[in-house]
Amino acid sequence: MRYKGVLLAAWLMLTANNAAQAQVQLTAEAGYNDSGRLEVLLEFDIARGWHIFAPLEQEFGQPLKVDWQQPANAVEVSFSRPVTYSSEMFSYMGYAGKAYWKTTLEVEDETPQAIVSWQACAGDECVPQSNILTIDKQNINRKRFEEKLQAAERTFVTEQNENDFDWLAALVGALIGGIILNLMPCVLPVLGFKLITLAKTPAAHRRSEAVVYTLGVLASMLVLALILLVLRQANPHLGWGFQMQSPLFIAAMLVLFVVLTLVLFEKIHISGSWLNKLNNIHFTDYRAEAFGSGVLSVLVASPCTAPFMGTAVGYALFAPTLNYMAVFCCLGLGYAAPFALLALFPKAVSRILPKPGKWMNIFKAILGIPLVCTIVWLAWVLLAQTGVLINQRHLQWEEYSLDKVEAALQVNRPVLIDFTADWCITCLVNKKTALQSNTMAQIAQEKNILLLKADITTKNSKAAAGLGRYGRASVPLYVYYDGKSEDYVILPQILTPQILQEYIR
Repeated sequence: MRYKGVLLAAWLMLTANNAAQAQVQLTAEAGYNDSGRLEVLLEFDIARGWHIFAPLEQEFGQPLKVDWQQPANAVEVSFSRPVTYSSEMFSYMGYAGKAYWKTTLEVEDETPQAIVSWQACAGDECVPQSNILTIDKQNINRKRFEEKLQAAERTFVTEQNENDFDWLAALVGALIGGIILNLMPCVLPVLGFKLITLAKTPAAHRRSEAVVYTLGVLASMLVLALILLVLRQANPHLGWGFQMQSPLFIAAMLVLFVVLTLVLFEKIHISGSWLNKLNNIHFTDYRAEAFGSGVLSVLVASPCTAPFMGTAVGYALFAPTLNYMAVFCCLGLGYAAPFALLALFPKAVSRILPKPGKWMNIFKAILGIPLVCTIVWLAWVLLAQTGVLINQRHLQWEEYSLDKVEAALQVNRPVLIDFTADWCITCLVNKKTALQSNTMAQIAQEKNILLLKADITTKNSKAAAGLGRYGRASVPLYVYYDGKSEDYVILPQILTPQILQEYIR
């Protein structure tokens, strides 16, 4: 493509501090293409040892953003393909060295202007940065623009490839998140049932049981996804775990776990053609048992969110239907994978687990502990939803609203938003171990942080809209503004006092 080049004089009004200027240098060039549209090319020169985050919503980190104030209609966007980096606990996509962003604009007489923001990190240090970019269309340098564009195009992900890239990243994230979901506290009661089932199932049946269990997980996961898809047509703010906002569903789950506990300790016996041996945790037809275990596993896990899973589900809820269902299918496959793999290799199970015997009675007693804890938790959630229980707060958290966030930022006050729910066990663990810790209290007092709680225990349109504002549809989500600008940081889903110190202090 041939260009009528125009020199871009990019006057950058830097809003970050002087130390931040050395971390990322931003330069810009522009030119008109054959269609008469203005193409603006941004080049990020990143200092050695530093990186910036890709323009994708991830588990944490502020994504690269180019927000055009005038004109607001960007026709096409291209940017460099990001690289995956790994730390001790997380993986993320970003850039080091050089990165490019190209925007195609339809302009007339107006002077194009954009706010460019990113987060530069090196080790444990992260610095949010924001530049105001103004384009002077009168200066011309065709040669320099075309040279820069030629170098940049070799690194680009086109808009279509970007969508494909996001989809593949979401599929992988859903698969990994599904596997990790097995380790979340809310799923622990089901793990014991499956271990006992594996021990009692004859080796010859374990492989077919693995297939049926996986089908049970996939069927229930896809049914849940379809229900959510239909309900979002009427209420687009609904997200993962939506059913936990219903007291009737909580009550039904409470009854189910009470029955399971009584059955486990052989206090009741359920008769019937297909449940006549439930008290021994063994259906007459092992296939029905395996399928039912898969359905039960999904019901129990539905309020939980695992690392990688939040980003994947957040992408899925705003993706085309085919991509949406594929993400939930991968989530189900990842969730079913650990037990399915164990069942597919019966010899390995025989080596790991002893033969059925007295140890199973001891294990049942141990298994009863998380079941009883789950009953107490569900009862507590039900009381909270019906207004019987009033939560006591260790710190003074105010109810979330966008107006409060904007008002605090206008006076340069830091803001921490806790998107949470009483039925989210990960949220409760984070609250107990981190958000109510002495470390959090000290940091909040020192920095005068406005603490906002967006609670979706029951239907809350403001909180749901807030989740969508940050590209998410599930809890937990923790968003922090340092008060120096409108840039924000998304904290990891699993919090500790040390993580709070790293991101907030």
